[in-house]
This record gives sequence, structure tokens and C-alpha cells, in this order.
Amino acid sequence: MSPASIRQPHPVLGCATAALDWREQLAIELETTGSAEQRVEMMRSAVIDTGGIWIDPPERGGWGPAYHEISLGGISATGNSRAEAVASWIKAVLRVARAAAEAPA
Repeated sequence: MSPASIRQPHPVLGCATAALDWREQLAIELETTGSAEQRVEMMRSAVIDTGGIWIDPPERGGWGPAYHEISLGGISATGNSRAEAVASWIKAVLRVARAAAEAPA
């Protein structure tokens, strides 16, 4: 897949910028939300509402990742805590938005 084809409109979303816009809006809204706990709950709701992925590590040992994972809107992030995973997702979305804005048309 070439970089040009990645930027083509998604048939379901209507256009590639639509996905970027809602992710960027959510990231900004999360950034300006009061506490880390509120951001976690807001993000968890967004993941559930949009069919994303939210994985918490097992509470007691066992198999599986030892970190929290979030995947939403094509952006994945991990962290040692839920709050750290949300913060990582916000950073990733804003980096993608900045790169898209700087990319030649």
C-alpha cells in the first residue's frame, strides 16, 4: 500500500479527514478534561461506543500483557496504567494530525 493510497477516502467514513477530525476532537476534549480518572472514563466510553479495543492486564499474575492497551479510530497506544495509555493515545493522535497537516497535498 502506497502512502498516497492510505490517504484516499474511506468508503464508510466518506473521507480520510473525517476520521482524523473526530479523533483530534476527542483528543483535545480528553486533554482539557479535569482529572486523569475522568479522562479514563471518557475514553473508555468512546471505545465502547465506537467499537474500539480496551485491554486491561490481569489483576493477578497470569498470562497476558502487563500493560494497558487502547485502540480507537486506527490509533493504538499502551501504558503502565489506564491514565498513561489514554495520555499515549492523545499524543499519538495529535502527532498524526500534525503530520497530516504538514504533508503535501
